[in-house]
Amino acid sequence: MEKATCIERRKYWTDQVQRWKESGLTQREYCKKEDLSIERFGAWKRRLDHENQGESGCLVAVPPKIVSSALFTRPALGLVVDERYRVEIPDAFSPSTLEAVLQVLARL
Repeated sequence: MEKATCIERRKYWTDQVQRWKESGLTQREYCKKEDLSIERFGAWKRRLDHENQGESGCLVAVPPKIVSSALFTRPALGLVVDERYRVEIPDAFSPSTLEAVLQVLARL
């Protein structure tokens, strides 16, 4: 993948891990079949497993013109978007879901 964004890489590897789980193959067999680096596959699998436990590994670009204010409170982040919406984001959020929500809000 040439010059892929963080979100594109995450989606690619999330799809690969999901396909591996459904394949019934060992990681080594799957990587050989798909011509993937076993080391890279393992690193991404561990990274995605950690993210699923609430640890994020990718930043999401938020257009500054639509974020009116941000409140950092535990266990969530609150964003006020365009003075019309308040979005509560828990620690274990999905960066791609947040990006999708902000894109929809930006169009309203």
